[in-house]
Amino acid sequence: MFEYFLYVAIIAETALAAFVYKTTFRDPDLARFNVYFGVFYAAFLAWSIWELNKVDKRRKLLEAQPAPEPVTETAVERPRSLLGLTAAQLAIVAVVFVTAVATFSWALRALR
Repeated sequence: MFEYFLYVAIIAETALAAFVYKTTFRDPDLARFNVYFGVFYAAFLAWSIWELNKVDKRRKLLEAQPAPEPVTETAVERPRSLLGLTAAQLAIVAVVFVTAVATFSWALRALR
């Protein structure tokens, strides 16, 4: 659940950053805060990615532990992964990336 909270928080923070940038860019009194907002945004993204990495490592450790019951004769297939991500995680990362690109593109277009 915490993992999904982090994904949603990244999307919300990106939208908020675009809104704040658009607002502060037009107001000369607030323009000096752009650097502070940028640092806060980068720190939040770094923290979110760090936490997502910790969640993934915990999940892998739990998967590596031996099963409490003996495995039957049928082979258990592990989900295929790309860059260590399952298909669902890869889809979430793609949605977050596309949302961020669309939001910043919209914000930059609105500023012109």
